[in-house]
Amino acid sequence: MVQCLPFLLSLAVIVPIAIGPTIALADVPALAPPPPSASFDDVDDITVQAEVTQQALAFLTRLQRHWGESADRVRTLIAGTIERDQEGTLIYLRNFRDHGVLEGYQFRKGSLTCGRYVMVQRPLNGLNEFIGYYASLKGALHSKYGDPEFDRVVWDNDLYRPLPDYWGVAVMIGHLRFHASWNTVDGTIALELTGNRHSRLSLESCTTRDEAQT
Repeated sequence: MVQCLPFLLSLAVIVPIAIGPTIALADVPALAPPPPSASFDDVDDITVQAEVTQQALAFLTRLQRHWGESADRVRTLIAGTIERDQEGTLIYLRNFRDHGVLEGYQFRKGSLTCGRYVMVQRPLNGLNEFIGYYASLKGALHSKYGDPEFDRVVWDNDLYRPLPDYWGVAVMIGHLRFHASWNTVDGTIALELTGNRHSRLSLESCTTRDEAQT
């Protein structure tokens, strides 16, 4: 498997700085439950989930079509603002509605070997908004690649576990994590939903193909 640690570390540094301000714990509405008339999750409908899934899958398809190609070639394929272009990494910043999106590409010996799509929750549109995005994208990957090789829901703190309507808050403050991964003929695919003052949806893929086979 291709080693992506330096790439992942570079994304970890860029995301909180370049995507925008994070949500302070004191600003999270679920820490003080909303009044009955509030409908935060009304914006988290099937249409928006489908848009997120379509964007993430388009990124994955782009990776799979261009494994082994050079950074120069990838630059001609992708429009947008380049945040970093050095040390074997090419990172673009975008927006999806009000959320920040990062697309990262890693090159090994001049060849594209890994990519990562990250969406960071900026405004709090819905308490379980990003859980809905994760579930939609996971369902699409399951339809294409079958059962995940690894599929985990991890509670690091059970405070919100009895309250499914507030599980998105548990994600946001680091109490709850979702992870699924697949092995494919081309390589690996990993889907994650994590949080640390904000929710972060991540789709990563790395090829196990020989870079010479392009």
